Formats: sequence, structure tokens, C-alpha cells
Amino acid sequence: MLPLMITAIENDDDRQLAAELYTRYRAVMLRQAGSILKEDDRAEEAVQEAMLRVIRHLEKVRMIPENERAYYLAAVTQTAALDLYRRRQREQQNTFTGYDESLDAPGPAEDGPMELLLRREQAVLLRQCVALLPQRELDILNYRYLLELPHKEIARLMGLKPEHVRMLLTRAKRKLLLAYREKGGTDDE
Repeated sequence: MLPLMITAIENDDDRQLAAELYTRYRAVMLRQAGSILKEDDRAEEAVQEAMLRVIRHLEKVRMIPENERAYYLAAVTQTAALDLYRRRQREQQNTFTGYDESLDAPGPAEDGPMELLLRREQAVLLRQCVALLPQRELDILNYRYLLELPHKEIARLMGLKPEHVRMLLTRAKRKLLLAYREKGGTDDE
């Protein structure tokens, strides 16, 4: 049975792709999550979280060759499972100490109109800077930060060594920051 989040997708092509990915790779994703979380219900939760991440980036998933999608889904599931594991560890630690870190975080309700306008301007400026990057650097940034792939997986997809991926990521981020500064952005944003 398909999760509700997949059936709620409005676009027929996207819904069909998400359903196909889920049914085809669910067992692989469960094994990956189960190897980290060691509990079936937590593993299922990690698979659901991974599918949400995949659904958010279906246009990127379409660009991944079919024979490499299992690796991608396993990597996304691993990240989701690790996130759940860390979150659970923090909750247990906070319960033990009585500390609630959510009290420290400012919420969207605290942001005034000026802060929202400033964030929107920063986002537009950042989009302009990203558009200046060469396609290879854009791809490597997308793999790392949008698809959340580890360096080894990016290296495999791009036919590079993991050390080279790290170097390219550093250079791309440096170029992006330089372009951002040249267009008027500041480091404290």
C-alpha cells in the first residue's frame, strides 16, 4: 500500500514516479534504515522521511540514471535514518537534563516584516549568484546540498575521486560567496 503522501501528489507523472520508486526500492530503503535504527517502526519512519525528501526533489531524481537510483535512495534513507537517530539521542539527552532547546530558537512568528523582506532579497541575490556558476559546480552543489548525497556517492556519479569532490565543493562555495559579496551581500547574512 502506498503512503498517503504519494497519493496526495497532484501531478500524475510525479505521483507515478514516486509510487514506482517506493514500491521498487522500499525493501532496500528499509534494510538501510534498519541497519542504523535497529527498530522496525523507526526504520519505517526513516523510509517515510526519505520519501518526503525524494518527493521534494523529483525533478533531480529524474536526471539520475535508473541503474543508479537504488544508490541514491539508499543514501537518502541513510541520511534520514541518521537524522532520526540523532534527534532521538538529543531528545533523550534533553529529557535527562530537563533542557528544551526549542525554547532558544526564534520562530517565524518572531520575524517582523523587515526581516522577511531582507530574507527575500537575500534569496533573490543568492539565486542570481548561483546562476553564474558553471554547470559542473552547480551539479556538485545540488548533489551535496539538495540531494544530500555523501562525497563518495557524488564521486561515483561524476566519475571523480572523493578528494576531488571535496576540492570542487570548496571551490564552488568560495566562488558563490565571492559572487554574493560582489553583488552586495554580506557575510553575516
